[in-house]
Amino acid sequence: MANGTNPLGLLDELAELGECTITADTSAIPSLDAIEPDDLHIGWTVQLTMTQPQPRAAIEDVFIFVMDDMEMVLEEVSAPPAPAVAATPTPTPTPALTPAPTSVVVPRAEEVASEPARAVTTAPAIADAKQTKPAAENVRVPAERLDELMDRVGELVIAQSRLSQLAGVSADIQLRSVSEDVERLSGELRDTMMVLRMVPVGSLFGRFRRLVHDLARETGKEIELVTEGETTEVDKTVIERLADPLVHLVRNSIDHGLEMPDERLASGKARSGRVTLSARQAGGEVIITIRDDGRGINRERVRAKAESSGLIQPGQMLLDQELLQLIFQPGFSTAAQITSLSGRGVGMDVVKKTVEALRGVIDMHSTPGEGSEISLRIPLTLAIIDGLLVRVGTGSYVIPLSAVEECLELSTEEDLRSRGRSFISLRDHLVPFLRLRELFRTGTPPDRYQKMVVISTGNERVGLVVDQIVGDHQTVIKAMSKLHNDVVTFSGATILGDGNVALILDVTHLVAVGQQQEAQLRAAG
Repeated sequence: MANGTNPLGLLDELAELGECTITADTSAIPSLDAIEPDDLHIGWTVQLTMTQPQPRAAIEDVFIFVMDDMEMVLEEVSAPPAPAVAATPTPTPTPALTPAPTSVVVPRAEEVASEPARAVTTAPAIADAKQTKPAAENVRVPAERLDELMDRVGELVIAQSRLSQLAGVSADIQLRSVSEDVERLSGELRDTMMVLRMVPVGSLFGRFRRLVHDLARETGKEIELVTEGETTEVDKTVIERLADPLVHLVRNSIDHGLEMPDERLASGKARSGRVTLSARQAGGEVIITIRDDGRGINRERVRAKAESSGLIQPGQMLLDQELLQLIFQPGFSTAAQITSLSGRGVGMDVVKKTVEALRGVIDMHSTPGEGSEISLRIPLTLAIIDGLLVRVGTGSYVIPLSAVEECLELSTEEDLRSRGRSFISLRDHLVPFLRLRELFRTGTPPDRYQKMVVISTGNERVGLVVDQIVGDHQTVIKAMSKLHNDVVTFSGATILGDGNVALILDVTHLVAVGQQQEAQLRAAG
């Protein structure tokens, strides 16, 4: 329970190496009133008869996924090993997260052919940590209760917003004072609730060691998995929903990206390929990156496949980022033949759908001969966000504040000059913009002084023309009903202080619409 490793699983793997006898040593188990459920007090005696030509490597493979949490000592013996000695927990106190060293006795290679060898291994033992350091008291709470509490906090934020609106139009100083106190307390409660839901991303990364080990054996490639930023914390719901997309991305990097050992040596690379999983926090987002040092993406092959599938027209001009994003299309695959890992065209489209459902964005970069990098930019939480409240016609809308770059005024002259082209020059860069009043078909005339909110996802920017910018707004996200699943312009809704509903804009979709508009303009000349 201290490090998430089940010693019984390790013993089962040892038993698969040959004829094996395992005996548990329970002599160090304390009395019931003194026992700590987080500590391990059982030792193991393992008598193993091995016939493998490389017994040392076979035993190391058993402990490959716990190497970082233990110390293994291998000793060669020149004579038949002595009878197996029972392994007991270390008598001196050991911190709960520091297992005692594991030792394995292995015969020399030349002795394997003449006589089966016996190996003695001790499972990691964890002693009572209470004597050295007081253990922090933890309380296990079902995830459903946290979700319910989060809903209550969301309702409190909505009520606080109503109170602030009433206090803003009231002349009662005491009411304003109470409103400020409630706003401060609800903000602190919201932040505390967010922390309760956060879990380290290392719990997600740890699942991939076994996957990479199995894929290396299946593909015949030598693979090194490197993880960085395991302590970065993300909302537990985000962690759960990211597991499958990351599996697809890691499998894709290993199958399509990394070369065979001989091919890597011929190109001047190390024999072993490297896949790096990293996580870091940037503002209100967490960026999870999957990087490999393989062959990179073959643009010609991607284009040929896209043209043959009808995704693009032959010879159509595409930006490099647009070409790379084609691999996320349903049914798209550049594999020459279908295998257990690739070729069916499923997987990468699942990644895109899942990330977009989390209000995230996928950035992709690839250098031929050097490798590829895919970054997932995911919001830290899915429950409450800071938003920018705007008005379009008579309706209210919320733009996630993390996507807002700047706000500026769109003059009447600029609006008339951009009719038909929908571009504005912003610091020597042309930025496409969308008139939300036309997109939403409000049927209302534009305000005299229109505003433009410039939003961005990755390296792409789009301006959104609105009638009024109301201000910042703590947004409690409410999911849309199943009847609105096909409405991709909005990612959810929220309740305002006056009881009205404001729709939350899907920034990724709006940027994509702006890019299509820009591409159509380029194609027209």
